[in-house]
Amino acid sequence: MCPSDIRRLQKHVEIAQVSVDPLQNVLITPLFVERGSVELVQQMAEQGRFVMFDSGGYYVQRGRLRYEELYMPLLTTYRKNRWASVYTLPDHVPTSQDTPEIVDLKVKDTIRFSKLFFEEMPDDLKPRAMPVVQGHTYKQVDACLRAYIRLGVKLIGFGSFGTQGQNSEINVATKSAVEIARYVIDVAHENGMQVHLFGLGTPSLVAMIKGIKADSFDSATWLKAAGFGQVFLPFMRAYNISYGISVSELQKGITFEQFNEWKKLTGHHCELCEDPANLNVSKMHRAAHNLIVMAETVTMVNDGNEAHIQAIYKAGSPKYRREFERWLA
Repeated sequence: MCPSDIRRLQKHVEIAQVSVDPLQNVLITPLFVERGSVELVQQMAEQGRFVMFDSGGYYVQRGRLRYEELYMPLLTTYRKNRWASVYTLPDHVPTSQDTPEIVDLKVKDTIRFSKLFFEEMPDDLKPRAMPVVQGHTYKQVDACLRAYIRLGVKLIGFGSFGTQGQNSEINVATKSAVEIARYVIDVAHENGMQVHLFGLGTPSLVAMIKGIKADSFDSATWLKAAGFGQVFLPFMRAYNISYGISVSELQKGITFEQFNEWKKLTGHHCELCEDPANLNVSKMHRAAHNLIVMAETVTMVNDGNEAHIQAIYKAGSPKYRREFERWLA
């Protein structure tokens, strides 16, 4: 986000008047945003917010630069900005369109350059380094895990989910990827490491993420959904506030009356969604509302209010109920 959008988001969060702080945890890619955005996030860090630096592997994935071109600019940026909580090491992200041979090469790149990058990091940043596990097979993720255990890091990321979209820019929680993620988490926890899931997270998936025992995740779906006119509610899929007009199943619309009924069911309330006109015409209203809902959903699943969560899944997201029940087990 550009500096003006960050300020607008902060203003809308204040307007919402909610008990959660949806900006308590922030992920930013310092190499690919305006300096003003980095400065604003630094101010947030100085106020006690948890800030994670992303490496920018997404931009390599989209073809903005070659993987090898990421290394030195990222290292220079990290050396200049030593105030973040986490520093993601440069990873070469496979996509669903890659051949097995290309995936294997990307995994080897990720391991080799992560080790080199770690060695060149300032010593005071090494305890905050986070290498990323990549791979579509257990053999590939095992190679990453062995390398990172030897590095002695306390936090690793996992980003090899299925991808879709024109530039493979959207992560998808395929069954095989989720099972590999679960395996990575189990091995990491056995070796005293926490695991962050990259680019995955909607309210309906939070129980699954909790169920496989991930320690954290990040997602931009709250912002992307707002751009499509969609709004979130805890543990539910996104819906378009279009007064019941369904353009497609993906853009399924609901009436504002139905939206209000589900608000009561989920317990969500914020000043941003009281007026349907605001949600219809203002992307920033939808974005801030969606971000608040994400924070509320995480709080609810961490608090373990199982009966309430189950009631929400039953009404709004029955296809995700199985993952919730697996978490209960």
